[in-house]
Amino acid sequence: MKPKIYVVAFAPSSPHRLVDLAKAAYSFDFVDSFITVRPMGLAAQSGVPEVFKIAYKCGKSFLILANLRELKEILNIDMLIFILQNRKEVQDISNVIGNAIVSSIAIIVQTGETAISKDDLSLGVAARISEMNNLFSPNPVAEVTAALLKLLRMLFNSRG
Repeated sequence: MKPKIYVVAFAPSSPHRLVDLAKAAYSFDFVDSFITVRPMGLAAQSGVPEVFKIAYKCGKSFLILANLRELKEILNIDMLIFILQNRKEVQDISNVIGNAIVSSIAIIVQTGETAISKDDLSLGVAARISEMNNLFSPNPVAEVTAALLKLLRMLFNSRG
């Protein structure tokens, strides 16, 4: 059984970044839903309506949640993976997922200035994309795209 895959934008403040991230997520057919948690400012005012239009055109779902706990409480997502590219001590996403048998996975990226709290991080596991160096912190679109490509290879090509 293939797990459901969710892409989560945490605390976006830029409408352009939110829209670009939604487009990246919806570019992968195996992504079931795009979610934003705590959108702020212009991202909430103009980015969210634009993402709703994109989701509708793609026939995909788009959810807005108040906090990260709701991913587990409301959607019952089994595995929350926080992409923290700037931390060397975290494992590659391939090692985090490994042979885990889960029915749903959320890939979460920080998309604004608000950092993900330690309390929120305790809900899941931190991961990085080992093929990307840490000279610069890549933008969330690059992080999600790289993570989804690795998931595609791991989960959908190897398990048939």
